[in-house]
Amino acid sequence: MKKRSKIWAYSEMVLLFLGFLLALWNGMYINSPALLFGILAAVFLFRAIERYYFKLKTEFFFNTAMVLIFILLAVIPLLK
Repeated sequence: MKKRSKIWAYSEMVLLFLGFLLALWNGMYINSPALLFGILAAVFLFRAIERYYFKLKTEFFFNTAMVLIFILLAVIPLLK
């Protein structure tokens, strides 16, 4: 396992904060579940790539599964 540098940790925190702000904006103005699940999928995709890079297999598979779940949840409302 590689040691995570501070830039990785800070970039993850900034991404989570920006995702939170975008989710709040979505809830106040657009109210689209597809956009909300897309935001969550993007956050977990970044986390999955990071976990893969640092060779954290269990967390990588968890984050990859979360990305797939959120993509499915984002696509389902668009099918109707």
